[in-house]
Amino acid sequence: MEVLRPGDKIGRAAFPIFLYWILSMAFPMLLTAVSGVGFLEPGRKMWFLTAENFLMLPVFWLLYRRDRNAYKRGDEGKGNDLGGRSLRGWKDLVLAAVGAVCISRGVNYFLALTFLPQVFPGYREVSEGISQCGFLSRMAAVVVSAPLLEEVLMRGLVYGRLKEALGEPRKAMVISGLIFGMFHGNVVQGIYAFAVGLFFAQVYEAGKTLFLPVLAHMAVNAVSLLEAQTGWLEGLGRLPGAYYLVTAAFLAAGMLCWRYFARK
Repeated sequence: MEVLRPGDKIGRAAFPIFLYWILSMAFPMLLTAVSGVGFLEPGRKMWFLTAENFLMLPVFWLLYRRDRNAYKRGDEGKGNDLGGRSLRGWKDLVLAAVGAVCISRGVNYFLALTFLPQVFPGYREVSEGISQCGFLSRMAAVVVSAPLLEEVLMRGLVYGRLKEALGEPRKAMVISGLIFGMFHGNVVQGIYAFAVGLFFAQVYEAGKTLFLPVLAHMAVNAVSLLEAQTGWLEGLGRLPGAYYLVTAAFLAAGMLCWRYFARK
């Protein structure tokens, strides 16, 4: 693999984000021109987002595969996917999904106890916009296409290239988590995404495969979508102390799963 200067390595890590920004503007216009309908209409927004994600996915997957092949031809000690065993057993799959769900729910419920949702209400507009779309279209966009694209982009490319540039997984996890948080566009969702993004990176680092963080990401989004659809926790806040106990239990369970992968 070609030896790059530190500045060039940081540029390589930033390039996928820049490319995503360009494609996320180009593909909606392309889809609108081909279909002849507006992609911002509530009934079509999620289907257009699904199509956009699947159009971009091959681009970033090819970049990711090229990185993997380049690392395998070079120094294995510096590779983002190399070294250690691959975690693919049932225990690893279950703990990745359960840990991600517990961390996401715990952080989400904790943020609801703070002043942040009132000071930064931007996430509500996003949630309301998504809720206007059909359930199947939301499943396709939020549970299937978004986790696939975002994990290839954020963990496979951004985290992997940051790890190469910085030479330390923990720093790369934090910086890629911050980027993942900013990727969501508002403060409340950004903090939430930063927390789960750290866990996704830890799972990826332990497992040496994108399959685990993709599965964990899908589980998080599926539970969030089902909770919003069914409202099964709406009455929790009316039970004395129950909300705090559930929040603490989710966070504790998530940290135990995190520790399991960190020890790998």
